[in-house]
Amino acid sequence: MEQKFQVVVIGDIFADMVSRIISYPANGDGTYGSPLERNGGGTGGNVAAGLGRLGVPCTMISRLGNDETGNFLKEDLKSYGVDTRGIILDPVIPTGTVVITVDPQGERTIFVFALDSAYGNLQMEDTRILEEIQPQAIFLSGVLLGLPVTEATIFEVAKRWKGKAKLYFDPNLRHPTDAVPPQIKDAMQHMAELCDVVLTGKSEMEALGLSPREGQTFIVKCGKEGSYLLQTGGEIAFSVAPTNHVAIDATGAGDTFAAAYISAELKGFGVREAMEFAAVAAGISVTRTGARSMPQPEEIEQYQLINS
Repeated sequence: MEQKFQVVVIGDIFADMVSRIISYPANGDGTYGSPLERNGGGTGGNVAAGLGRLGVPCTMISRLGNDETGNFLKEDLKSYGVDTRGIILDPVIPTGTVVITVDPQGERTIFVFALDSAYGNLQMEDTRILEEIQPQAIFLSGVLLGLPVTEATIFEVAKRWKGKAKLYFDPNLRHPTDAVPPQIKDAMQHMAELCDVVLTGKSEMEALGLSPREGQTFIVKCGKEGSYLLQTGGEIAFSVAPTNHVAIDATGAGDTFAAAYISAELKGFGVREAMEFAAVAAGISVTRTGARSMPQPEEIEQYQLINS
């Protein structure tokens, strides 16, 4: 009997070109860094890979170019145990690339070279596999908003599957927080309202004007300061402290948090327990390089046991 996949991730998949630099240059100056290393990336791809690493049956829906990079990224996701039948290789539009620079403190700057790339051409017919899978949960990345074709597709998916699958949304804002286009803000707010669980960074929450609705799980990620659950009215229900890990590369930490949180909820954890599990996963991940540094489940459990 064919296995039914529990989670579907709909989002972006990019090639991450990563360099560790000695410092960030002033405008007009230069810096030195390590040779570029290519890894699988993109918020959607990272979440799917994280779920696969944690042993959660997961399928990915996205578009890549039918080029060398696109084929590399599709095969790379398979190596994490992700079902890639929902990844379409576009015959015309190329795959996007991301350049990531990481400073000595582990902080990263991201340059997304993906305008007019294949991920923006995801169409409703590309999501037909959802009917076959009948997932328990669907993760939607806000990176897909602001792209006319793809945005229309994921809104249609959210409306069709609302109440049938648990909908998770991470805004993954890629605009400067002080210059978010009004149409992006509107789309983000609308998508957040449709979903059951929102996993947002604090700065993007404030920039987008997001707030929890009644009955929604609304988690605010604060990086080195941990995370908290926000209630309607703006009250903090509780906070989860960060771990004591020393970061060397924070790339993909938020995606690791999201994947670990979804995994924990599917296993029956309550919200606080799931957030604690996700905090440990993200904490371990920043001690390693690359966006797909999700630890094994046993590593997370061992850390929790030792530090309980």
